[in-house]
Amino acid sequence: MAATSGRAEIIGIERQLIKPGEDPRAQFQTRTGHMNFCWKTAICLYVVVIGPALAGDKWSDDFSTSELNRSLWSPCQINMDKAPIEFLHDPDDPGSQFARITVDINSLGGKKCRKEPPGPRITPLSAFSPPPDRPVEESDEPNLHGPSFNDTKTIPFAAVHTNGDPYCDSAIIQRALAAGEEGECIQRQELRFQSQYIHAADEPFTYKLRFRMPAVIQDTKNSVRWVIAQWKEEPISPVYEDPSPALAQRFDDGVLHVTVQDEDCRCRVASAPMPDGSIWPARPGVARDCISTRPSDPANTACTANLTVEYGADPVLPSPRGAWVDMQYRVQMSRSKAAAIEIYANGRFVARVTGKIGYEPAPGKIPQVKFKIGHYRDYLPSIDTMDIDRVEVERSD
Repeated sequence: MAATSGRAEIIGIERQLIKPGEDPRAQFQTRTGHMNFCWKTAICLYVVVIGPALAGDKWSDDFSTSELNRSLWSPCQINMDKAPIEFLHDPDDPGSQFARITVDINSLGGKKCRKEPPGPRITPLSAFSPPPDRPVEESDEPNLHGPSFNDTKTIPFAAVHTNGDPYCDSAIIQRALAAGEEGECIQRQELRFQSQYIHAADEPFTYKLRFRMPAVIQDTKNSVRWVIAQWKEEPISPVYEDPSPALAQRFDDGVLHVTVQDEDCRCRVASAPMPDGSIWPARPGVARDCISTRPSDPANTACTANLTVEYGADPVLPSPRGAWVDMQYRVQMSRSKAAAIEIYANGRFVARVTGKIGYEPAPGKIPQVKFKIGHYRDYLPSIDTMDIDRVEVERSD
């Protein structure tokens, strides 16, 4: 094993043992102080022997196999029974295979992430793991309605947020509640990285995504929320009621666009042409196209963000409707250190966003980046797909 490979494995192992958002030094303490280095080393070596290499400074997937790589991806928010991921060959490129994620009526009501108990292979790590007597449920959104969503009788019908979605009528809302999942009039079909593939939000990492969306989109007028990739920052201060992803790749109205958050102020910083062919105005300087995402503010309330945008010579994003698009993001989030989001499309520099990116951290915690790709949208009655050819992640300079 090469030295660099061994170092990457050990880095991944340490990341697995360190819980998201916690100080790494706190993981190896006893009542008498820090764990003896020999014991820490023995644990690391034992994990190397019994398991495969874990996350280091680079990981990727070209979806070239017939099954999902579950050591890399968690399908916990994919309906694998009624709308499973498909692996298809590209007729325009016989040597290429891609993953297809479909969103349809089976996705209504969202999908909570329920992780299965650890298997026998990682039993030695049980001291760091939750009790194995039941699945572990991970919630992405704050529980705004109090009791569990699994009991639909506890959710007031009128309390379901529709975000102005014209398709969320009473029958659809009732069906969303009956799903017993997130209790919202939404659809979710998202892949996420396994928990060991995380990094501190203020560490620079580059994400490369090659994907394609449907050529025909049913609704191009109602601006129904549709997120197709998101970078969430967790854990963050509890003062934020319903935080949006710090960085999001969106597809409302069938238009690819990118948004960046300064706390509860969301700014569109790049866009493909509008449905009527008009070009979104990319104006350098202080971000201007910004709206509040604070739940207490009325819809479309303007806000001022501490974000500055620099644009390339051609800042218009390509459309992924019926065509493959390569998007690249250099991601580094912080409100107290250097922070920047750089956006490239098909190898072309589009924009660089600097300023206060993301949210204040939870007290005593180190925010981590949780990446997800697929469909997260308010309800639409159409059946739509997202084809993903490749995802690459690598630490940046």
